[in-house]
Amino acid sequence: TSGIVTIPNTGYSQSFNVIANITTTVNIPNDLAEHFSSQVIENMAVLVETLDTVSVFAINFKGYTADATKILPIKSIGIDYRISAYSGIGATVESEFLIVSTEDSTQVEITPSVNTLEGNLAGVPFIVNLNRGETYQVKAQDGYADLTGSTIIGTEASGPCRPFAVFSGSICTNVPVGCYACDHVYEQNFPVNTWGKDFYVVPFSFATSYTYRVMANEDNTQVTIDGGAPYTLNAGEYEDYNYEPDAVCV
Repeated sequence: TSGIVTIPNTGYSQSFNVIANITTTVNIPNDLAEHFSSQVIENMAVLVETLDTVSVFAINFKGYTADATKILPIKSIGIDYRISAYSGIGATVESEFLIVSTEDSTQVEITPSVNTLEGNLAGVPFIVNLNRGETYQVKAQDGYADLTGSTIIGTEASGPCRPFAVFSGSICTNVPVGCYACDHVYEQNFPVNTWGKDFYVVPFSFATSYTYRVMANEDNTQVTIDGGAPYTLNAGEYEDYNYEPDAVCV
């Protein structure tokens, strides 16, 4: 099939062709789409449109570090998110999340789990208005803080028909904390209406162990690992499991 990549509010466009079972790479100019700011409305949304169904992922490269995320189609995103990010490792290396609007007059209510770099307080909601193709990044005030558990919800005025995408992670972090040499991490978040209650987590073939995180969206969520004793997580609380060597049932 074929398609086009645009950055709608800049005039940038690039067409491409895809052969079945072969990956086609489209390089996006950093100066048009790389976010550095915090709590500034920008025009950096990247839109991929094709004539037939495709799967899409995005990967960021920088010297000695890279990370990739799946990219969800618009029909799979929503208006209600509780994000999972990761802590930073100090000044200018923060936890962060990014909102990408798909429709005009999108209004979101953001409740950060920690204080933001621009002075918004943890647990105190604030409103941002976005139009189609606009983006809005939020960074944590404390370089060692973690924005995990923050909520981003479309307001009643915005309604259910203005879905937006949310990405989150950290500029550079250690997974787990204390592991030598930081790396950039980021992932597109699923809206909470797609979350579930039963999960299998599987190891990587190339590693001896891995890290996973369990986070709750509601108070009094009971969690068991491999049928063990249950424990309770409240809304926005999470538990990290490090150095897990085997498959796990949550």
